[in-house]
Amino acid sequence: MHKEKSHIKYLFVKLAVFVALAICVFIFREALIEHLKYFIGGLMLLYGVEEILFEVIFHGKNFWKCEKTYLGFVELILGTTLFFYPLEAEPAEVVKMTCVIWAAWSIIREAFEIRELVVEIKSVVLTIISGIESVAVIVLSVMLILEPGEHHAMIHLYLLLAELVLTPLVPLLDEIIEERKQKRD
Repeated sequence: MHKEKSHIKYLFVKLAVFVALAICVFIFREALIEHLKYFIGGLMLLYGVEEILFEVIFHGKNFWKCEKTYLGFVELILGTTLFFYPLEAEPAEVVKMTCVIWAAWSIIREAFEIRELVVEIKSVVLTIISGIESVAVIVLSVMLILEPGEHHAMIHLYLLLAELVLTPLVPLLDEIIEERKQKRD
């Protein structure tokens, strides 16, 4: 039970951090587009570290047997790639490359999200909400691959706002709903 309480506390902290990040993204969206590779690269690094540590620390999973460990490694590789993409490249080329890597990362993440919806999330309402978000992310990511550029990057930034809030909110609400069900039983 203690591990579940610390897990819920962690999800509350993660939600607060991600909501603050979403607010910053909204406020500074124009500047973020100008420095897209560093922002998205940094976000990938943040997600990668969090994915690896979260599963091992809070779920007590074996580091090498946990699928999120491998997702975290992919995120670390993609984020590092963006940071070290040639500085002398044309700005438009950097934006295009960032868009393609961002879109690929989003599709990979959504594959894991869909797996969680099917296997782990217990609330039907949360499954539907998260499922709709996953489909929207995949469709917009394909568009970002097909037409990479600032316009689609800005659309993806707006989608990122919802994603930053839903990523910790869905598991948190699912935990709270499940805990309340157990108390009633």
